[in-house]
Amino acid sequence: MKLGLVSFLLLAVSGCAFLSKEPGRPPKIDGVPVPDSKRLIYIQNVRNNTYSPGMHTRLTQMIMEEIDRRGRFITTREKTLAKYRLYAEIVHYQQVGDLMDLADRQITSELFVVTRVEIIEAETGNKIPMERSEIPGRVHFSTQIGFRESELEAQNRLLRVMALRIAEEAERGWYYSLSGVLN
Repeated sequence: MKLGLVSFLLLAVSGCAFLSKEPGRPPKIDGVPVPDSKRLIYIQNVRNNTYSPGMHTRLTQMIMEEIDRRGRFITTREKTLAKYRLYAEIVHYQQVGDLMDLADRQITSELFVVTRVEIIEAETGNKIPMERSEIPGRVHFSTQIGFRESELEAQNRLLRVMALRIAEEAERGWYYSLSGVLN
């Protein structure tokens, strides 16, 4: 019985090593941690080229929180110290009524947002190639049926998902530019 328990624990520990593959926290390239100087990123305030006010400030905050939570970059508010700069711009915002009642009032709605993202190396000004430079987001909501929420609450839900996608795309592009390997 003890032999089975010991072999199970060894298998579990070796499985954990598999799950913590690179890039990890902090990221590693061929088992060597990336130096902190190459992880410093400045997140420029998101620009908003749409009619929806306030979304850009909430998205900026959510991107910072997501990048800090993930721990692969080190964010800095000092632009001159950063090795990389992340720029984002909301270029499209659309609300469409999906389901209408007999008086042509919206029962359910859909929000669709597109955000352009780029990472630039601070010293050279070169853009880091990313898989997607435009990140779309879509969410459905209703103020009358089902899980009721306002447009603002639906926007926040959408922006949290977009912040996650932006952080993920930025990390993938950055990691590939350093290592030449897709994670």
